[in-house]
Amino acid sequence: MNEETMPTIFTDPTQSKATVVILDNMQALENALDNMTEVKTADDAEVVSEYRAQSKKQSKALNDERLSMTAPLRDLATRLNQKYNVHIERADRAVKLCDNLLMPYMVAQRKIREAAEEAERVRKAAEDKARQDEEDALKEAQRIAAETQDTAALHAAEEQVNISRAALNQLRTRPVAATPAKSIEGVLGSKTGLRKIWKYKVVDISLVPEQYLVDPEDRIRKGELNAIAKKDQDSAFVPGIEFYYEDALSSVAATNI
Repeated sequence: MNEETMPTIFTDPTQSKATVVILDNMQALENALDNMTEVKTADDAEVVSEYRAQSKKQSKALNDERLSMTAPLRDLATRLNQKYNVHIERADRAVKLCDNLLMPYMVAQRKIREAAEEAERVRKAAEDKARQDEEDALKEAQRIAAETQDTAALHAAEEQVNISRAALNQLRTRPVAATPAKSIEGVLGSKTGLRKIWKYKVVDISLVPEQYLVDPEDRIRKGELNAIAKKDQDSAFVPGIEFYYEDALSSVAATNI
């Protein structure tokens, strides 16, 4: 198909004449099966066997029609994806280059910001303590003034109030270190931020609680075991594995019908 030619797009199976024929055949088979309630004789078995084989044949024919009808769309989607992916990968490489350029700077800025935030937390804690010290000193001075005639003790208490108040004022007036912004605003108004994306890695599988482990059966290489079962059948052997069979019918429809 020419790349410039759009494929014919079907929106319903009945738009295909071949599919309509198959659907009619299926309807006829289903109508016949409606009259079969039980297989009691060899003749019944032969009839149902033929119904089964013909139904299987129609199922395969329907699937072949589906694949044929959707093949042009799948091919077109594949070609478009390939063409888009060339440009998407190019854009992704540019993003990665920007990441490599920005990451060291933004990590350093985050460390500065975290250090400034920690310093502010320490300052706030010290300010809270100094405020409490001032309040305690003031209460003590008020108590001494109310309970004693000792002028020296009162002066000492008032001096402690002044000391505590000065310490609090010093903390309040201390300049706060500049904190880098959490994101960078681009020259055209875009914003880029640095996030912490938490992940995990296994350091000792023996210590991981059972609730975080998959079931033992999910650790089995099922494809390899199925291949052994099909190849070796009743002689198949793998320690810890039981091989068994299940009955299944198979039918081959006559080609001259």
